[in-house]
Amino acid sequence: MNSVRIVADSGCDLTPELVSRYEITVVPCFVRFGQDMVSDDTMGVEEFWRRAAKLEDAPGTAAPPPGAFQMAYQRLISAGHDVLCLTLPKQHSAVYNSAWLGAQEFGPDQVRVVDSRSISLGMGVQVIEAAKRALSGASLEVVQRAVENLRDRTSVIFVLDTLEWVRRGGRLDRMMPLIEKLARTFHVKPIVEMVDGDLRLLGVARSYKGALSRLEEEVCSRLPVEILATVYTRGRDAATDLVGRLAGMINVAPADIMLQEVGPVFATHAGPNALGAIVVRAEGP
Repeated sequence: MNSVRIVADSGCDLTPELVSRYEITVVPCFVRFGQDMVSDDTMGVEEFWRRAAKLEDAPGTAAPPPGAFQMAYQRLISAGHDVLCLTLPKQHSAVYNSAWLGAQEFGPDQVRVVDSRSISLGMGVQVIEAAKRALSGASLEVVQRAVENLRDRTSVIFVLDTLEWVRRGGRLDRMMPLIEKLARTFHVKPIVEMVDGDLRLLGVARSYKGALSRLEEEVCSRLPVEILATVYTRGRDAATDLVGRLAGMINVAPADIMLQEVGPVFATHAGPNALGAIVVRAEGP
């Protein structure tokens, strides 16, 4: 039986240290600044925001080509591994299709592509779980089952400070008429959840503080949790404060909750000062 290794696109928002520790292969997505297309592994978060600030319109994103996935698979297979690839959700990204096309010259027992149905660290925690199982010697089948179990218990709840970036990106098209109707009357902050690959509006608040209170209520409604993480775009102080409050809710040290500024893929659509919680519900008895 071949050992298993994990491939993921860069939408998983894992740090280089975690990628190295768990021997994960990351295929970079692309960010579009006007007419300039840039691989997101060639720039840091600070450069992304510096370049984005110079644009009249928000930046955009593009999936890696199938050939990039194919090359990643081939390197691992040539080294004697089977491959499990996790991607951003196919409802909102072309990445899954690209990864799937790149796998077509390999057999299903060599490469399997799994839709994470999540974003940022919601996908990232699945990638880490898969990599841990893989490095422990689990088979491709066992790794896939473990990931799908975790995926089914994962949701990402986030607050948007601005509607402009997500409006231009088109990711909330179904919700925008309702949100904008409310925004004409109030200056609202939407609270949105991604679960099972789909986005739904949980509510709106008239202030950022009120939106964060609603986010905390939503996390509390999902207790007990197995994993809790926090992501943000800019606004680290607000994210750190949120971690402290969430840690108290689940009775853990703040250091036990992963806190990370997201990379260009999520930031491109969320805009600045977005704040989110990744919640993996504990398995039932």
